[in-house]
Amino acid sequence: MAVARAQAIAAEIWSDYQQGELDWSLSRYKPLVEGKDPELLKALEELMLRKRQGRVTHAYRVVKRYGKPLRSKGEVAAFLSWMEAEGLAASTRSTLLSTIRSVQPGNQALAAAVVKVPHRSVQEEVLSKGEIQRVLEDLRIHEDWYYPVFAVWLGTGLRNSELIGLTWDCVRLEEGELLISKTLKRDGTATHRREWGGTKTGRSRVVPLREDLVELLREHKEQMGALGLETRRGLVFVTPISHGHLYDSGLEIVWKRSQRRVGIQPRRLYAQRHSFLSHALAMGNSPADLAAVAGHRTEQLLNTYAKPTGRVLLPNWSVDQKSFSSVE
Repeated sequence: MAVARAQAIAAEIWSDYQQGELDWSLSRYKPLVEGKDPELLKALEELMLRKRQGRVTHAYRVVKRYGKPLRSKGEVAAFLSWMEAEGLAASTRSTLLSTIRSVQPGNQALAAAVVKVPHRSVQEEVLSKGEIQRVLEDLRIHEDWYYPVFAVWLGTGLRNSELIGLTWDCVRLEEGELLISKTLKRDGTATHRREWGGTKTGRSRVVPLREDLVELLREHKEQMGALGLETRRGLVFVTPISHGHLYDSGLEIVWKRSQRRVGIQPRRLYAQRHSFLSHALAMGNSPADLAAVAGHRTEQLLNTYAKPTGRVLLPNWSVDQKSFSSVE
C-alpha cells in the first residue's frame, strides 16, 4: 500500500510537471490527515499565535471549519465558493485568501486565485453634518451612557483603540486637549481581550477639544466619580454594567442601532474617524495640521480621508461698487 501511494504521488508530480503546474514546494503532494491539510493549519496557527491579529485568527478558524485541502485550482475554487455561500463579503474573502497565501507562498493554486472586490463609494464612509447631528441627538436621548463616547469620537476622530484606551490622566480639561500616548489594542486570538500598547506611529500627539466637548467631559468625569470609578488614571469610557473596558462589537451594536433609528444606512465604526477628518478638511483646515492631530503623514491623510462631505465653499467673484471704485 505504501509503494502504491508513492507511485500515485510520483505520477501526480510528473503529470503536473509536464503541464507546467508543478507545486515546487511539494506541499500539494503530501498526504492528508482525515481529509485535512495539517501543514496549512499548523502554519496558520503559528502565525496566529505570533501575530495575535484578528484577521489571522479569522483565517485560521475559517480554514479549520472548512476542513478540506487547498492544493489544486479546483480545491481553491471550491473554497472560494464555500466562503461566498457562507455570506462572507468579497473584501473579507480577499483578506482571508491573502493571509493563507502568506503561509504558503509556493502554492500556485492560491497565487492564481482572485476575488473581485467591488469598488466602495467614497461617500459611503462619511456621514453628512445633518446625519451626524441626528445620530448624536438620538444617542443623547436613547443611549445616554454611550453619548459621551460617540460625541468625543466624532469630535476628535480618534482610532478605536485610542478611544477605548483613553485614561483620565491624558484628558487635559484646562488646556482643552487630549494627550494620545497609548492604546488598548485588541488581542487577535480573543474577541474581547485587549492589551496595552503604544500608538500606531509610536509617537504621542495632542488632539484639541472643542469647548462643548470639554464641558461634556467635565460632566462625565463628575458622573464617573459619583459611581466610585477611578477618575485620576482610570479609563474615561467603560461598559455600563461591569465597568470594564469597551470593545468594538458592543460599540458597533449601539452605533448601528442608533443609525437605524434615525433612518440612516448603518456605517461601520471607522466611519466616525472618516467623517471627522473629511469634514475638517472640507472646512479648510491645513492638511499638515490635521495630519499631526490624526497621527498620519500628510499625503496619507489626503489619500485616505479627502472624501466628499457635501460642504463645498464656492468662490465669489463679485466686487462691491465701493471697492471697485477704490481700485480704479
